[in-house]
Amino acid sequence: MAPLALRQPTARVDATTVDVRMGYVGRAQIPLAQIDRVGTVQWPKWGGFGARIARGMVAFVGHSGTLVLVELSGPLRVRAPLGWTATSIAIGAEDVEGLIAAIVEARNSAAPPSD
Repeated sequence: MAPLALRQPTARVDATTVDVRMGYVGRAQIPLAQIDRVGTVQWPKWGGFGARIARGMVAFVGHSGTLVLVELSGPLRVRAPLGWTATSIAIGAEDVEGLIAAIVEARNSAAPPSD
């Protein structure tokens, strides 16, 4: 049962994607090019923990409080634990501001130079 246990979500930002994982209960590979906005959202205790789904949203939640909210330019297929289509993804992170900064920096680095 240990591999199925809930864990804190992890998010890895690279040159093209934000890869979010939460053990075996959920995963999202978010292309940087599909990210419209990045901000925060408050997650209540009564909202539950794990990979949570709502209309157009998936939240990877290990704790209540402030989560990173990634709003997308279009729908993205996410595993939570079954397939779900989302236009926004909330990520529970220990360092919310650090994750936001990493996503913004990666997006700015990936953006073509403006003339």
